Amino acid sequence: MHHILTKNPGLLWGLAVVDGKAERMIDETAADVLAQPQDWCWMHFALSDHRARRFIENFEAVPQAARALLLSGETRPQIHLTATCAYGVIPDIEKDFDGQSLGAGRLAFWLDAEYLVTARHHPMRVAEEVHAQSLAGPPPASPALAFVRLNEHYVAVVEQRLAVLTHLLDTLEDQVLSDRADLDQSKLGPARREIARYHREFASLRTAYHRATSGRGAFAQGPVAEHLPALAQAAEDVDRDAAALTERARLLFEEMDARISANANRSLQTLTILSTLLLPPTFIAGAFGMNVPAIPWANDHGGFWWAIGLCTVVVAASWAALKRYGIL
Repeated sequence: MHHILTKNPGLLWGLAVVDGKAERMIDETAADVLAQPQDWCWMHFALSDHRARRFIENFEAVPQAARALLLSGETRPQIHLTATCAYGVIPDIEKDFDGQSLGAGRLAFWLDAEYLVTARHHPMRVAEEVHAQSLAGPPPASPALAFVRLNEHYVAVVEQRLAVLTHLLDTLEDQVLSDRADLDQSKLGPARREIARYHREFASLRTAYHRATSGRGAFAQGPVAEHLPALAQAAEDVDRDAAALTERARLLFEEMDARISANANRSLQTLTILSTLLLPPTFIAGAFGMNVPAIPWANDHGGFWWAIGLCTVVVAASWAALKRYGIL
């Protein structure tokens, strides 16, 4: 392995694999670690560090097109193959400083037989977890297998999340089928957005795999070419599951919306009927409450009860009219 470092490159973290064991690299020790013989190494950079950007720009082992892609901030998943290397952009999951998963992320990569270089703008969950797994247990035997592990772990993380979302949809569906009146759509909206995002991510990833495998030609023996069909099949399986959940969530939303609208209509109908029945008594009470001469029963000792009786008769007549015309 030729020397590539003479000073700190702005390395976020890295590892060097020597005799099947992973050795941790940090920015200050990277040059010393890589000066020793090793099987291969993984270097991970944060593109917010100008030292990292300068290192990638001057890293001549990486083809110019790959360097440009690493630094470009491209968000479209893509995989490019050559006879000796592979580079592109694969999906990841952003996380905050507390380790909580956020939205969709992107990880740019380049690899050959000796190096794996990855770069990102924001902290990424999958890359961090694969790095930790490689340090804790047997690391991948090559950069290509590390790339495969990144893709497989991303699939595993999304499958776990889809299982959680499936359980949520099951719970909401049971509530709908049990004719509960207290349906709550507040959880369904975020779930639909998340499922739709995974569907888009895997549709794009499938396209990237397909383009790489269909156009590889003379590069069929490249470092990752033999792994792409299996990765494409796994992505297709998850995409199919996400698409089914997307349709199921849409139908469930429509059903819940129809049930909520029906409940609201019934409530409005009840309020309308009550208002209709109370309107005549309200008018009568208002008329007898006017402070003008000639009010009927004004001087009658039982005038109040006559007014109450009149209100009762009017309400009963209104009720009968509503029943006759099928409104009640």
